[in-house]
Order: sequence, then C-alpha cells, then structure tokens
Amino acid sequence: MSNLIEDSVILLAEQFQLPERVFNIDELPWVPFDQGNANCFFKPLRFDLNTGIWTYLFKIKSNQILTRHRHTGGTVIGYNIQGKWRYQERDWIARPGTFIFEPPGDIHTLITEDEEVVTLFILGGALQYFDEDNRVIGQDDIYTVLKKYRDFCQEHEIPIEEDLIF
Repeated sequence: MSNLIEDSVILLAEQFQLPERVFNIDELPWVPFDQGNANCFFKPLRFDLNTGIWTYLFKIKSNQILTRHRHTGGTVIGYNIQGKWRYQERDWIARPGTFIFEPPGDIHTLITEDEEVVTLFILGGALQYFDEDNRVIGQDDIYTVLKKYRDFCQEHEIPIEEDLIF
C-alpha cells in the first residue's frame, strides 16, 4: 500500500510542476536596456511573473558609467563572467568569477573598466534611477524589461521566446 501512495504523490507532483526549459543563449538577442543608449544591453533568460524575479545577462561596453540606481523590493544576485566593473561607492572590483549579493535599498553607480563586461544577474523588485539631485528619473521592473524584450523582438522580426515567461 505504501508504494501506491508514494506513486500517487509522485504523479500528482509531476502534474503541477513546471516543465524544464532549456535554451541556447546564443539564439537569444541582446536587447538595448535604454532606447538611444548603445552601451548597455540585456539578454533575457527568465521572467518569473509569480515572484517578480527576472534573470538576464547584462552587457555594458568598456569605460562606461551606469546611472546611479537603487534596487527595491528584492535582493540582487550577480556573477561576473567577463570584464571588470565596480561601484563608485565601494572598494571592491568585480572580476570574472566574482559573486555579488546586494541587499535591497542599496544605491550605487556602476563603472566599467577597459573591457566589455558581461554579468549574470538575478533580480527581484525594481531598479530606480536617480539624477544628481537624488530624484528618481526612471524605473524598471520585470514588466518594463519584458516589454523592452517583446518590443525589440517585434521591431526586428525576431521570434519571442515565450518559454522565458512563466
């Protein structure tokens, strides 16, 4: 009888679990993070609409400064793959192989060095962008970034990978 119950539980669990999703990231586009800014791109890997967590590769050209910003509502996990970058407000430098954990609410300015940077980010909540007077001048979250991805694909006649969105 025990095996029958275990088998039933396994079958029930399999009916409700998400299917695995496997992508070749080379087939996904680099999407401009900001219209008119040809220095900063993202490659979407996952949009989890249930949790608000979005996973993406972030690419920024060498010798660039990303607007001061704050992460709200969730933590940020990063793993640097290529190039060097740092936060102007910190003493550390992210090199290939560096793992980054950022608590919500931290405000910082990303600066790249002499090489293009690629970093994997898993981000919850929103990104708020600040001007020099500490006023919020823009914001991104899972929905605005998903819209950027969809709009870019439609504009360039690239198929939207719907399996990224769940």
